[in-house]
Amino acid sequence: MGFWSSAFDLAKNAGTAFHNHIEQEANEIREIRDRLEQLDDKELLKILNSEGFFGKSSREKSIAFSTLKSRGYNVDDIKNGLP
Repeated sequence: MGFWSSAFDLAKNAGTAFHNHIEQEANEIREIRDRLEQLDDKELLKILNSEGFFGKSSREKSIAFSTLKSRGYNVDDIKNGLP
């Protein structure tokens, strides 16, 4: 096997691994979004305010925040605990 063939295989394997990782992350985000969209506004607010060791992940918090925004709340409403 020549140098260029080895370099190509290495790049191909790295690209495949990167693609698989991105696809896995996208699937996880979709699953979280689907689950959180089923919750009511107060439950989403609880997720946003959860802290500490047993608190929700930053990914879940950001998806909860964007879900509330898509439901028509603005940043001040969300920070103040919803109207």
